Amino acid sequence: MKPFVLQIVLFFASFLLVFSPRNYLLHSNGFLDRSFSPQDDISLYFDRALPMDSVFNVLVKEGLYINSDVFEWARRLSGWKSVPRGHYLVTKSSSLDQLLEKLGRGLQDPISLTILPGKSIESIIDQLDQQSLYNENDFLEVLKDDTWLSKINSDTTRVLGQLYPETYSVYWTDKPKTIISRLIDENTKALSRFIDGDPYTSSRWEEIIIMASIIEWEYRFEEEKKRIGGLYWNRLNSNMRLQADPTVNFALGQRRRLLYKDYSFEHPYNTYQINGLPPGPITNPSYSSLEAAACPERHEYLYMVASPKGTHTFSTSYEDHLKASKIWRDWIQEQYRIKRDREQSSF
Repeated sequence: MKPFVLQIVLFFASFLLVFSPRNYLLHSNGFLDRSFSPQDDISLYFDRALPMDSVFNVLVKEGLYINSDVFEWARRLSGWKSVPRGHYLVTKSSSLDQLLEKLGRGLQDPISLTILPGKSIESIIDQLDQQSLYNENDFLEVLKDDTWLSKINSDTTRVLGQLYPETYSVYWTDKPKTIISRLIDENTKALSRFIDGDPYTSSRWEEIIIMASIIEWEYRFEEEKKRIGGLYWNRLNSNMRLQADPTVNFALGQRRRLLYKDYSFEHPYNTYQINGLPPGPITNPSYSSLEAAACPERHEYLYMVASPKGTHTFSTSYEDHLKASKIWRDWIQEQYRIKRDREQSSF
């Protein structure tokens, strides 16, 4: 074989020897799997754009062991220079070139955003802060923006009751207005199941949200919700004051056992002092609470009080209600006595 031809053969042989393994590593779906130290996939959160050459150290810190020379070669070959901010899931089934393309193109993976029912506006904002790129002040600013809220059928008084509790698939970088709009949209969808036509064409939707928020705070067992809803509507339809303890708690800004003096506390949300429903919702109601407010149980109950069983005792007359209230007070006093005896015996 001529020397020139031999040189060419040796060159290509060397090329294949050096680059074929790397080419395999670049496209192999099993390469990342073998490089994984963690049991689960890796979630990367970048709050700002990051140079692609900085990603290697991040991956190593998260437990993905890749040869630095291989990664640098693959990065240069891919041509991607930076990673947009966002959340990216690194899966074991991906190849190295798929990972680099995902990061370079900014192909984010969604996150699960959970909003729990029966929460205060501060608690919901805290949930959003923990699960989003944006912080509490960003969400608070949106929730105080009456001009913007009016465009999506809400306002600062009503919005708490429209922050629909659910688990949402969203992007970590979604802006606060995008997320809040999504929550309110889901609330509207839920309301539309109980109200014919556009829920916002009448005041009934607002009454349902306010009543549902009180039920959400009041109930102890799911099966009592519709009965509680029926009782509250019975009181309003009988021109009685609602006298719902949760509204007093909301007015006081505390979730605690109420004292007699609390009921005389002057506040627009204290339904022992005002007629009708309070001006707005006191928490964010779940679907079942909305249903209990919109489709309550039909009965003649007008009174209820907590019972030693943890449920409520419902009454149609004030006399029966007084009897049930005495049973509850006596039980509470007995629990205090038992607690005192235990504390004294511990000394």
